[in-house]
Amino acid sequence: MPADLTSFEGRRSDLNHVKQLVGDTRLLTLTGFGGVGKTRLALRAARELVRSHPDGVAWVELADVRDPCLLRQTVVEALDLPDLPGRDAWAAALQHISRRRMLLVLDNCEHVLADVAELVDEMLRHCSGLRVLATSRQVLGVPGETVLCVAPLPVPPADRAGELGVASLFPSLALFRERAAAVVPGFELTPANQQAAVELCRKLEGIPLAIELAAVKLRVLGLDDLVARLDARLDVLRHSARTGPSRHRTIEATIDWSYDLCTEDERTLWARASIFTGGFGVEAAEIVCSGGSLPRERVLDVIEGLLEKSILARTESQGQVRFRMLEPLREHGHQRLRGGDEFDVLVHRHLAWVEELLGEACLQWFGPLQEMWCVALRSEQANIRAAAEHCLAHDDCRQRSLKLVGAPWFLWIALYLDEGRQWLERAVASCPEPSLDRAVALGTLSYVASLQGDQERADDAAGRAREIAMTAGDVRVEAYATHMAGLTALFRDSQRSKNLLKQALALYEGHDVLDDHVVALRVQLGLAHLYCGELPEARAHFDWCRDLCALTGERWLLSYALYGLGFVEKLEGSAEAAIVLAREALDIKWFFRDLCGLSTTMDLLAWAQADAARYQEAACLLGAADSLWTSFGVRLFGSEDWLENMHHAERVSRRHLGERVFESAFRTGARMDRPEAIALALGRKQTPTPTAIAAGSAVKLTRREQQIADLVADGLSNRDISERLVISPRTAEGHVENILSKLGFHSRSQVAAWVGERRTPSSV
Repeated sequence: MPADLTSFEGRRSDLNHVKQLVGDTRLLTLTGFGGVGKTRLALRAARELVRSHPDGVAWVELADVRDPCLLRQTVVEALDLPDLPGRDAWAAALQHISRRRMLLVLDNCEHVLADVAELVDEMLRHCSGLRVLATSRQVLGVPGETVLCVAPLPVPPADRAGELGVASLFPSLALFRERAAAVVPGFELTPANQQAAVELCRKLEGIPLAIELAAVKLRVLGLDDLVARLDARLDVLRHSARTGPSRHRTIEATIDWSYDLCTEDERTLWARASIFTGGFGVEAAEIVCSGGSLPRERVLDVIEGLLEKSILARTESQGQVRFRMLEPLREHGHQRLRGGDEFDVLVHRHLAWVEELLGEACLQWFGPLQEMWCVALRSEQANIRAAAEHCLAHDDCRQRSLKLVGAPWFLWIALYLDEGRQWLERAVASCPEPSLDRAVALGTLSYVASLQGDQERADDAAGRAREIAMTAGDVRVEAYATHMAGLTALFRDSQRSKNLLKQALALYEGHDVLDDHVVALRVQLGLAHLYCGELPEARAHFDWCRDLCALTGERWLLSYALYGLGFVEKLEGSAEAAIVLAREALDIKWFFRDLCGLSTTMDLLAWAQADAARYQEAACLLGAADSLWTSFGVRLFGSEDWLENMHHAERVSRRHLGERVFESAFRTGARMDRPEAIALALGRKQTPTPTAIAAGSAVKLTRREQQIADLVADGLSNRDISERLVISPRTAEGHVENILSKLGFHSRSQVAAWVGERRTPSSV
């Protein structure tokens, strides 16, 4: 077998899976696009499987076999059989294998796929003790074949780029660190360069070959420079080593090899589909990519062909099937598209498709298809971004950006609040001429700015929108602008807000206005009544919204109606009823990942828990809410009315728990990740008891337990800890369980918070 020239990084679970499958099946094919790591994985598996195959493991390299007639001869040579003059070499090879229990590894089969499939089928029929491990960009299609798709290495999420020890958790970063150190002696990941390294791994999507080629360029480029150049062109990764296989010398050569294996239709779709960003569904590909030599009815078959060749990857989430190319593959297709005469046509088709998609979403958002649209719009986020960016960058379609980002207000309020602000600001700044589309975009901008706590900008945008609408005499847009003016007033002047919202409601009524505007307005009008001390009127509005949402199957605004009813119950002294309603609202909001709604409802739950004398729950939830608000805006919109409820819950909880326990519980909640915080709020996760929280600082861990607690705080898994301390994973797991038990905690994040509180500045 060929020697390992570099270390094996990040595939231990995959390796174990391969070894298990080789034991369970006679033919295992590792698939995946070129450069993803199939060969490295197969080679390491073959080395570790030698003992379980008493008659040996034979490695057959097929990359250089271009003539299928040489295929059998290559296998014979790999078996290292002695010369047998006068005998058929292939027959001798079959006879040799038939008497042995061995593993045959066939590497890089795709370019002679049919001939390899025929050869493997023949060998398996004649040799009962033979097992075959193949690597190929396509499946062999032999009866009994088991297929394992090799995925890229996991990459760190952007929000964990600065975490200490993150390289031990994400193999792509560990691989880069190891390869970079081989190129630049003494290279280490430090707080100064780790974020750039994470960005590089993310840009290359964890593709091992791309990461290795990038590391080589550190000989002549600084890390920041290398990352910057990745956006402009992949050529910076051109590899100059002369001893490796030619297909590995550049990432372009690797991708070109896949391209050469495609049919003409597959090449056409590869290039055209590169117009999508973040993936696409079948219908989108049929709409955008068909035409000319590729009729619509052929697109599905061509997608299947690209899947088989590992150019496309299939994903399925909540019933929606999508396809995507890893970024280097998409970039390759995009370069070919730009080099042809179809690029402008495809860009405009893509934009028109996104516009139609958002138009349909606006019509169907309020209703039983809402959750489906939530999934779809999240899936298409990158394509929506690309369309908006194109509009804003080109004079001939810049005006279209106003409707594109202004009409689907729920897209930003429910799903992407911060991002919505950016697109809306850019659109209204790029299109200063008065128009109804600009008025709607200004109204939506006011909505977003209000929820972020930027009331000055919200007032200004709503005022400009009303001025345009009234000048044009458009009552519907005037109603929307007045509605937004009432919303921004809600956070400072409840009486003025109530008056403006009533004006807007009167304008909406009698006109062809979508129900979502009216329901949103009545939720906000209910809150205005609530803060004016008019609880019966507030309840009436919330009940009306709840009933309509239940009737139509609407879910997102239903959660706000439930929130409002929970708020009324809290103010009327029914804390338990408030908790039930708030949890119901929170459960719905979690599906939509509605940060604004999650934050307000988390706060309401904290207040209600304090009223119910569950002070430790209240303190943890106040901390969790604080963390949520920090991620997108000003706590409780800067509203004095809302903040007074928060301060009251905090004062009461602090008084009953004591300063030390309250602060510890608050920090525990603040350090929880979102799923953990939501589980706590919904009652699906136990809250640390006051005794456990208070005792946390006084508990005595053994020296080894303290060492392991420090590693847990640094983000290391049990396996990482076992490797770091040279103990068994079971022993590490036992120590972690003991630590949790001693501290009275239930999660590693609580341990991390406990350690963080006790670290002195010099020890961090």
